[in-house]
Amino acid sequence: MSAPTATSAEPASAAVETRDRLLDATERCLRRSGIRRTTMIEIANEAGISRAWLYRHFPDKASLVLAALARIDEEFWIEARDRISAVDGIAAQVAAAVVFSREHQPGALLLCLRDEEPEAFTAVVGRGLQEMMPGMSRFWYPYLEAARDRGLVRADLDIARAAEWVMRLVMSLVTIPGEAVDAGDPDGVRRFVEEFLVTGLS
Repeated sequence: MSAPTATSAEPASAAVETRDRLLDATERCLRRSGIRRTTMIEIANEAGISRAWLYRHFPDKASLVLAALARIDEEFWIEARDRISAVDGIAAQVAAAVVFSREHQPGALLLCLRDEEPEAFTAVVGRGLQEMMPGMSRFWYPYLEAARDRGLVRADLDIARAAEWVMRLVMSLVTIPGEAVDAGDPDGVRRFVEEFLVTGLS
């Protein structure tokens, strides 16, 4: 996401600080009130700024909600990268991603909003999620490229397509219960991934 543009009356550093205050306030309001009941006035009051000043930074509620969720998503992937980079091999990395995602799932604001207010969520967030999906897949590019360079997957592997496959597999293991593998068992997930995903990539 691009950095905020300072207004003529607000230096860049102050614009960043105001934006962070607004995103913090938006997250608190969403957790407390949900999408429908959260208003721009409530967010402005929560942030301690005027509604007019809020509109200098965000034109509407949808853009503000998306920005708040995108920041949470960015923080999630930074932490995920640290966790996943600490293990070796694409199977172990996918297993680590599943475990990490499951640990964060119960408190994930995005998932709570999706489950509690599906219509409002789709109306406000749906398009933003579509725009975020390619970035979620690109997270896996360096791991797949490293596996290719080490000869662990085939040399002609289409990294972009494989990355989306990995992302969809992780999302499925995290969100959809199954009988073949216990998503709460890291060793079981690793074996499952080695048997099917890594075999397919090789």
